[in-house]
Amino acid sequence: MKNQNLIIACPKGRLEAKVVKYDDQLDLALLKTSIKSKNCIEISDKVIKKMQSIVAAGYPAMQLSDDLKFTSGIISSLKGIGNNSALIQIDAALNPGNSGGPIIDRKEGHLAGVAMARMEGGGYQNINYGIKASRVKEFIELNNITIPSQKSKNKKKRKDINLILENSTVLVFHK
Repeated sequence: MKNQNLIIACPKGRLEAKVVKYDDQLDLALLKTSIKSKNCIEISDKVIKKMQSIVAAGYPAMQLSDDLKFTSGIISSLKGIGNNSALIQIDAALNPGNSGGPIIDRKEGHLAGVAMARMEGGGYQNINYGIKASRVKEFIELNNITIPSQKSKNKKKRKDINLILENSTVLVFHK
């Protein structure tokens, strides 16, 4: 995937993006674009917990519509397959097109994880996985990227989860 050129569909139209860093183990990539957006999802230092309410966003079923779609649920487990502590298990439905999309804390709007995979076959239902936000943050920082502080000046202001996701989630596809 390294040095691959991609296209990002966002509110500003379609833009080119380039993979600058990639982690094979996490299946996570750092992309470079010309987007100068002030809209982003805060990566909090808060510890995630089981039963925490979450919302996942992505672009599954593009043949039906190109609208960003939401699904909600909880964090079911703080480990993935084989006790992988880099992952969380969620019960929010994930489908092809959700991969790489944000999983955010429903109350605060902070990143809880990044959608990664779902269990299929064998009678499994609603067993889906995401990369923990702490591992995403570590990946970004290890690649010498400074994460800007997004601390809200008005702590009492209720966050509009819909707007956070609509303004910061993009569709990435191969050129």
